[in-house]
Amino acid sequence: MRHDGPVERLIEGTPGEEAAVWVQDRGGGPLRLRGHITIEDLGGVLTSISSRNGANGPLNPVTQYMLARAANHLADRLIDDAPPTREGRDSVPRILSSSLGHQPFVESVLEMSQHQMLRRWPLATDWYNDVINYVMRPARFDPKFVAVTRTVAARSHGTLGEFIRAFAYEAYTYADSRKVVRVAEALQALWPDYPPVRNAMGQYRTHVMERYVPLYQGAMHAYALVPRPGMDLNALSWAFNALHAREAMEHLAGQNTTHTTDDGTEWSLTAWTILVLVAGATTDEDGNTLTPLELSERMPVRPFPATMETGLG
Repeated sequence: MRHDGPVERLIEGTPGEEAAVWVQDRGGGPLRLRGHITIEDLGGVLTSISSRNGANGPLNPVTQYMLARAANHLADRLIDDAPPTREGRDSVPRILSSSLGHQPFVESVLEMSQHQMLRRWPLATDWYNDVINYVMRPARFDPKFVAVTRTVAARSHGTLGEFIRAFAYEAYTYADSRKVVRVAEALQALWPDYPPVRNAMGQYRTHVMERYVPLYQGAMHAYALVPRPGMDLNALSWAFNALHAREAMEHLAGQNTTHTTDDGTEWSLTAWTILVLVAGATTDEDGNTLTPLELSERMPVRPFPATMETGLG
């Protein structure tokens, strides 16, 4: 919609209210209505904008329209990078094809003959699929798992708090490089429904359950804790893993991921939240509930299972 007459353009909108976005097209001409946008308070969000108020500031409808369009444009390039083809087949994300081009990668990056690639992966889609399978392979955590079981078994002679802190630290220290970890997380965030990513996520989840649920069962046995009625250890395991994934991302971003209790003990956020979840999901063997601090000071009443100490699970 174009407007040839005078238009009263809003300089600053009110958060929560809808505002029309009138903008002159490139090259001049009358103002054109680009649409409407609900104004948000972006004063504390936009840290690098040159104007803090007025027609070029955070509350201006055109400013917010530009940002909203940029966010959608970025989503089109990233999140929607692998739409199904007209035939309904899954397409390859453009980022993969441009970064890991089937033959260009082996020739330009690896400086190898293209035959090395073609003998292994004749089709480009197969190559991309296996790169994703490799980046997201559950076995990338296997070297850590053996160390985890030995470390936490040794710590199981101390308080439950010491055990959980040791477990959270060891289990959630990645075996792979941080770059690979970030790529794996990015793939899951950008293309969760892209078949290779979806399949790898399913394999990872199964792997985590098979590896860690027996360890949690062993810890509960050692510390004489029993699940409350309806408590599902598999669901609790999923929650522990979700906490770890969130803390890992915040840690990579340089955020503070520690919690200090009133007695001065420092916990990782993952370890402390695991303790809180365990307090809500379990009782002692006599049916008594325990507070997180009581649980943190609890000593084991029987040895940790021997199979855990060997790392065999």
